[in-house]
Amino acid sequence: MKMKKLSAILLSGVLTASALVGCGDSAQGGAAATTNDAGSAAGADAAAAAPVETQDVTLKIWVPEEAVDDTDAAVKAFDDLHDEFNITYEIAVVGIDEAPQQLTTDPDTAADIFYTPSGGVADLVNKGLLLPITKDFETIASDLPESALTAVTVDGLTYAAPFSPNTYFMYYNKDLLTADDVKSLETILSKDTGAKYNFSTNITNSWYIESFFLGAGCTLFGPDGKDPSECSWNDATGLAAAEYIVDLVNNPKYLENKDGVGGAEFKEGNLAAITDGAWSAPSYKESLGDKLGAVALPTANIGGKDVQLSNFVDFKTITVKSTTAYPLAAQQLAVYLANPENSLIRFQNQGDVPVLNSLASSDEIANDEVAAALNAQASKATNQPSISKMGDYWTPAQAFGEGVVSGEITKANLQEKLDALVDSITGTLTE
Repeated sequence: MKMKKLSAILLSGVLTASALVGCGDSAQGGAAATTNDAGSAAGADAAAAAPVETQDVTLKIWVPEEAVDDTDAAVKAFDDLHDEFNITYEIAVVGIDEAPQQLTTDPDTAADIFYTPSGGVADLVNKGLLLPITKDFETIASDLPESALTAVTVDGLTYAAPFSPNTYFMYYNKDLLTADDVKSLETILSKDTGAKYNFSTNITNSWYIESFFLGAGCTLFGPDGKDPSECSWNDATGLAAAEYIVDLVNNPKYLENKDGVGGAEFKEGNLAAITDGAWSAPSYKESLGDKLGAVALPTANIGGKDVQLSNFVDFKTITVKSTTAYPLAAQQLAVYLANPENSLIRFQNQGDVPVLNSLASSDEIANDEVAAALNAQASKATNQPSISKMGDYWTPAQAFGEGVVSGEITKANLQEKLDALVDSITGTLTE
């Protein structure tokens, strides 16, 4: 029996662990006892003739703080399964939104394995900072929705292991709206709920405003999100979507969710419905209890047509640094951390809804209203473009939304402002 030492160091003082792990089992295979002695002896001789070579592996892993304990347990379990590795590892607390920037700033000291939003994967690949994940990826590939695979694939190679969709949906107060009411934004806004406000979203946030444009049929960077010169938000369809936004903001039943005011009113029972993500579920449940409902985004009547609001979706993923000294172990561990067992543990302990089809359709996920709403909206959403040009979208879109909410942008100057928005995003309009 091979003995190997598994060492763990958690940076930032959350946890330190060291364990002596025995890999293999002297009682292995009850069925093997039914073979004859000669066969057993031959098997033993073959095993002695071909011992497993053990590679010393040192890995640095970055995860959000809430994922530390589960990651620590998962690495230990992975090491138990792999006699070929003798793993020493460090777990450091680095947020999923912080990791890509830290990798870009100092690749040499960055982690071997880290969480990354899928929206930034292509940019990191183009900078040469990510390793393709090919080893063991086939064990989860067939269980992933096409949108998740597309989000982590660049030039035919997969560069990340997705584990949870990241988008927003709609919460509502079941005492104020019915399950039929929440299917249509027109119905939500027109109903006499008795509340101060009926609907809230965040027009001044460029991760929310796009749902009206994309839902209406506009494209950002082309149908596949890869054309940096294209944005159709200022065509006739885009104008209709923008007019809808102006009317919405001016509706007395609408509340702009800036600086969290919408969420506060929702928890007080003064708001019937709000767009938000799974991260807000605990506080909403605490305030509303059984009155809390969650569904996909509603339809909206834009340009005389009922359209399904379609927001950005990206995916939380696990990635591997291109310059890791241990590419084989790092790839296998990244996939292992995204497998069904660890995805379910992550959901139970951290609330990250699994993206794997087998788990999304399971009773545990399907019977969780928030998880079901997230998955339902993810299926209606649009993959967030991952090209580097996406960096030119956020600030202009936010400024446009702020202009609408402040009243600076009106229907009278809407086309002009849309032209300027597109120009700022693409930089391609003729002067």
